[in-house]
Amino acid sequence: MDRVGGTAEEVARRVRRYEFGTFSVGVSMPDGVQEREDELRANLKLKGRETIRTQAARLIAEGVASRVGRRVDRLRPDLTVVADMAGGGVVVSSRPVFFYGRYTKPPGISQKRGLCQDCSGRGCEKCLMTGFERGPSVEEQLRKKLARICGSDRMKFTWIGSEDKDSRVYPPGRPFVVELKNPVTRGVPRNFRMRAKGGMISVSRGRTLPSKPTSLPSFTFRTLIKATAAKEVSTEDLAEVGRRLRRATVRFERPHERPTSKTVYLARAKKRGKKLTIEAVLDGGLPVKRFVSGELVSPSVSEVLKTEVRCRTFDIREVKETREFGFGKVTRV
Repeated sequence: MDRVGGTAEEVARRVRRYEFGTFSVGVSMPDGVQEREDELRANLKLKGRETIRTQAARLIAEGVASRVGRRVDRLRPDLTVVADMAGGGVVVSSRPVFFYGRYTKPPGISQKRGLCQDCSGRGCEKCLMTGFERGPSVEEQLRKKLARICGSDRMKFTWIGSEDKDSRVYPPGRPFVVELKNPVTRGVPRNFRMRAKGGMISVSRGRTLPSKPTSLPSFTFRTLIKATAAKEVSTEDLAEVGRRLRRATVRFERPHERPTSKTVYLARAKKRGKKLTIEAVLDGGLPVKRFVSGELVSPSVSEVLKTEVRCRTFDIREVKETREFGFGKVTRV
């Protein structure tokens, strides 16, 4: 207990680099202390709610609070401190920040970092021992930017839908959520931009989520598809695309999963020779290329036109969320 004051001073020094409003303190006692306390209580029939461990934690927390001007919150603190009363070490961890935003990107930039094809993620000379491809991606640029802003070097991304490397994503952008682990700073700007090879990536509508989402929002998206038909189709066949696929329920299959149904809300097609331009509004999760080609998807553009149609590229024109995030309830006892 003689070390409580010095430990509180050391904790206060360590936490000053973090941005936080609340904190909690736990302690690790020397070996044998807990057992000797239990034996003493049993022999003398002592009853009490506060143990040596909880008293040490309380006194350290009070000392830190008076030094840094922050309050103690044991349920959901911004910072959690564990003090080793035997060795004198202090471990500080920051509660993760969950950031939501929407990104736009030009063609030529992929959404995710791809594993290096030479080493399959193990690290080699080609990937500079990173395990990832060296080409630009939205994820890579976001990691660099958020690391500078929040001081977090570990992040987990959740993408609400995906697109091809050659796809352009237009404003208002595609939603994403990133978990920033052990951040030093808890605030993230609402809008920011990043320059990558091939153009500018921008993030807008950013906000910090109250906690880890228990469910993600469902969404619809508008896409502009460039496709090529195996043979030239008639104007009447193109009109049939709009009639057959408007408000159509599409069934598609994934390997080792049950068939899933999605809705096509709108489909319009134009042609120039064998080249087609298709505008469609689809449920999130419906793969665009397979919707065009008909691979394990029915009905599809190829099925309606009665010829093989291949998707060359598709852009994301708009993403609309149709259901909000779900969050768990925090109950104070």
